Amino acid sequence: MAIAFQSATDKWVKCLSGTGTIRAVAVSATEISNHLADRHNLTPTGRKALAEAIVAGLILSSYCKSGEKVNLNIQSSGWSHQTIIDANSTGEVRGYVLERAPADIQLARNIGPWGIGLLSVLRTKHDDAQPYIGTVPLLTGHLAKDLTFYWLQSEQVNSAVGIEVFMENDRITIAEGFLIQAMPGATEADISLIEEHLKKLHHFDSSSEIRSTPTRLLSYLLENQSFQLLEEQPLSLKCPCSLDRVKRSLTLIGVEELESMLAENKDFEIDCDFCSETYVFSPVMLGELLREMK
Repeated sequence: MAIAFQSATDKWVKCLSGTGTIRAVAVSATEISNHLADRHNLTPTGRKALAEAIVAGLILSSYCKSGEKVNLNIQSSGWSHQTIIDANSTGEVRGYVLERAPADIQLARNIGPWGIGLLSVLRTKHDDAQPYIGTVPLLTGHLAKDLTFYWLQSEQVNSAVGIEVFMENDRITIAEGFLIQAMPGATEADISLIEEHLKKLHHFDSSSEIRSTPTRLLSYLLENQSFQLLEEQPLSLKCPCSLDRVKRSLTLIGVEELESMLAENKDFEIDCDFCSETYVFSPVMLGELLREMK
């Protein structure tokens, strides 16, 4: 069965400046991040990594066209071996983190918690056209900074990305982020004003009103500029895994391997990487699957 969780508060909000030269999106994904981290039974470090990646994936998907989706793949030397996030144009997201043991995390000086590695974004279009993939190195180990580099390299758009995750008692209290992009016609004054607000943002802790909603965050970032709200999209966790999908996956391992499993005469549990839902295959079910394959 598909796993779904609809948040009551998580959303993204998109806006455009009155001059049409600055566009922005702000994302709040606190409830979804906690819910998925609970399902994966992550450590506090893993929870923070997952929350940052979820916010990043949703920022990437917020400008997808209808029917499109993105896959964010982070292979790194820091918090995780690999982190994968799927997100689409309707605000649905899923993902997982392959945590690295704290003792195995070795970071060079001035490198952030993600370490070095690769950041890849796969964009899949609704019309079955050839997917587009963009890959950039993790240069700073800070996900927001490396995403900024991704937009500059792969999309040739001057952008600023921010991602903040606050935690208390091993729970995520805020998982939020934003993307601001300078469109053609943006003036140096427009950009300088936003840069000044970005520099001051870290002074506002998790209790600040500025961090209470995506709209308030955008109001601060674009302060003294008129802007129009374009979209407010509720966000949800959704994983389309099912027993039938797992059965199709089992057929790929071949008849010989399935016969070996059947010979053990026991139940086999198979977990979905993305949502940790467990599917149980009994010897009877494996036997039926073998007969279908033969």
